[in-house]
Amino acid sequence: MSLTKLLAFTRHSLALAASYKLNFASRYVAMIVSVLFFYFLDQMFKRAGVRAVEGGSYFAFLLVGGAFLKYLDVAMRSFAENLREEMLMGTLEPLLATATPTRLALLGPSAWMLIEGTLLAMFQLLVGAWFGADFSRANWLSAVGVVLVSLIPLLCWGILSAAFTLIFKRSDPVTFAAGAIAYVFSGAFFPVSILPPFVQVISYLLPFTYAMHGLRAALLTGAAPADVMPDVLPLIALSVVLLPLSLWALRFAIAYVKRTGELAHY
Repeated sequence: MSLTKLLAFTRHSLALAASYKLNFASRYVAMIVSVLFFYFLDQMFKRAGVRAVEGGSYFAFLLVGGAFLKYLDVAMRSFAENLREEMLMGTLEPLLATATPTRLALLGPSAWMLIEGTLLAMFQLLVGAWFGADFSRANWLSAVGVVLVSLIPLLCWGILSAAFTLIFKRSDPVTFAAGAIAYVFSGAFFPVSILPPFVQVISYLLPFTYAMHGLRAALLTGAAPADVMPDVLPLIALSVVLLPLSLWALRFAIAYVKRTGELAHY
């Protein structure tokens, strides 16, 4: 029953997104533009003598980093943004009046955003390959494994953000700060190794650093599953901490707004 409802949420969100055709198409156009930006940036660095970064071209390095950042952005913000929209539109209260479990009612409508984030990331890699990025050595099994393990802490953070939105009726500022930090310190656009040693300490405290390093190792150098374990293990450890914390925070937020009568009000 829950799976059927989740599929219904996904179909509804897809139909709603597709109804705004210009906005729907603009996300894919923006992705193509970002690939072009990475391509021309790579050409500039080639003229400066930079030919390879972490086992692949700088273009491929940027593509993987940009695709993961897009996925990170969607995973961290989808729950809170969709919940905020449902509260503003007044559609949350009728949904909660049904027999749908509260957690599914609050998080289920975000399923399509997560699926689309995956499609956008894959689309960016495909367009990049068309422009000449070399993924011929990629170990896709390792890449999928890193993505799946990375997804758990990212979704946990998204659930924490949704709990914040439920209680305070505002967007979570910590999520925006985390995204900004990821852009600079996690090696999205340049290797962490070029940072000063005291700044690298910050980088290695971030889960995004391990996720991007492991994903690049899998896609650019063909690293086997055993080779990416040094990046996977910190992500698993973080998931063990964040998963129960995020579920507790959501349960606390639901209990709080039910007690105060603010569950369907923004």
